[in-house]
Amino acid sequence: MSDNVRRVLYLSHAPEKVYALWHARMPEGTELLTLSSNDDAERLEKLAVADAVIVAPAVLKPEWVALAPRLKLVQHQGVGWEGETPIAALRERGIRLAINPLGTPDVVSEHALALMFACLRHIPRADAAMRRGEWLGTAIRPISRNLRGRTVGIVGMGRIGSAVAALLQPFNVRGLYTDPAVKLPEGLELALGFRRVPMDVLLRESDIVTLHLPATAATRHIINDASLATMKPEAILVNCARGAVVDEAALARALAAGTIRAAGIDVFDPEPPRPDNPLLGLHNAVLTPHVAAGTLDAMMSKVEGATANLGRFFRDGSLEDEIDLSLLP
Repeated sequence: MSDNVRRVLYLSHAPEKVYALWHARMPEGTELLTLSSNDDAERLEKLAVADAVIVAPAVLKPEWVALAPRLKLVQHQGVGWEGETPIAALRERGIRLAINPLGTPDVVSEHALALMFACLRHIPRADAAMRRGEWLGTAIRPISRNLRGRTVGIVGMGRIGSAVAALLQPFNVRGLYTDPAVKLPEGLELALGFRRVPMDVLLRESDIVTLHLPATAATRHIINDASLATMKPEAILVNCARGAVVDEAALARALAAGTIRAAGIDVFDPEPPRPDNPLLGLHNAVLTPHVAAGTLDAMMSKVEGATANLGRFFRDGSLEDEIDLSLLP
């Protein structure tokens, strides 16, 4: 390896097709380091010579920062950095942090909508039954519901939450949202048909609650036994945010007891979920393996955004979508 080359480690093990997308867009003068397996020994060996890392979905652990003497930039593939980034270790070393919003709102909002439909219309259950030779055409009609006209509550009205609100426009939903940091302009609230309310009101009145907020100390297990008990018996919970914002044991109890109707879950704590995770055995839990942002179209957008930022950084030190670590606790 030449010392004139900037080495960028893709911190996760990924299929060769994913690596090929990154290789094709790497800036001139950089070398992409990849993993042959999901092995921490290889990961740390390559981290030791990396000038930058691309993080997603594997998390950069605090103790690894000291083992990366050349590291100057942590570039997130997407936007989910809160609760997953060793802020103190990066700040101490002067390592910079940037996120990449390209592609994420469109694709995650689509997946949230897909989970809503899957729960409302019992799509996974009907598919599995047909493969067993069962015909549920009559059985699921009395328990399936329309999305149109439902009350949808969005918890977290940032880029992704706003994209969900926009996607819901053709369905004439009654929209509620809660976000301590975001108050949409009145004109935008009217245009989207979403009204800001306290969390307890949103939980009590919504037919569907969809989560789009970061995992922080303040949001950990924001969905728990108490909040689930506040929801309607016919309500559906959708989580495309982070696993830690939901108490999975409490959710499993609520689903098993019929406290709420169903849940569509894309994220878990930990990931992948353990084999004894109670959600895995529930027919009214629709589960996907953290793929809300996982389409080729989204990956191409992420590659474009992240590699452009790497090029800027190595060229003149500039960054887009940088997180100012000096402002964080």
